[in-house]
Amino acid sequence: MISAIKNLTSDNKGSVSVSASLLIGTFIILVGGGLELTFSYWQSNTMQHAAKHGARIAITSAPVATELTTMTGMEGGANPGDPMSDYKIVCSGKTSSCNRGGFDQSAFNKIFYGRDEDGTCGATSDERRGLCDIFDNVTVENMTVTYENSGLGRAGSPPDLMPLVTVEIQGIEKDYLFLDLISSALGSKTMSARAASIGEDMN
Repeated sequence: MISAIKNLTSDNKGSVSVSASLLIGTFIILVGGGLELTFSYWQSNTMQHAAKHGARIAITSAPVATELTTMTGMEGGANPGDPMSDYKIVCSGKTSSCNRGGFDQSAFNKIFYGRDEDGTCGATSDERRGLCDIFDNVTVENMTVTYENSGLGRAGSPPDLMPLVTVEIQGIEKDYLFLDLISSALGSKTMSARAASIGEDMN
């Protein structure tokens, strides 16, 4: 019995295989984690770029908030040339409505799908690209457009509107590469919202 125990403890067959398995497992985890971080950064950066592109289209196009087309800034008794009164109008793609006034679906589609408003997302020429052509994980429900007083506009008829326009993307579920291969039970994570603001003369 004692000799059998000695033989068992001195037997090192398979130790190389065990060591290799541990090293390979650690290597796979490190490489997979690196890929996951890189892909996560790429998604976040692409989403931010899409928001910036959407804000650029929004500031140079007709407003989604139709109230901006009738607002003069003199509604409260202000005189022409006076600073515009404070306003903040948030338009949601999820509800197809704004918190004030009407919602211009065509103007919203131009930001989302591009200036051609083709209703599709995918590779296209730079001058025709919309927000979803850059980041195809987004849906209209993930996008909001906000118009607010930048402090630069002046009342008048017509007014000198110079709003701060913000396009925000939110509620995007993160795509996993490595973790999804391990188990789908790990769940999903909502990415942090990304927004871009631009303020200038809409004309």
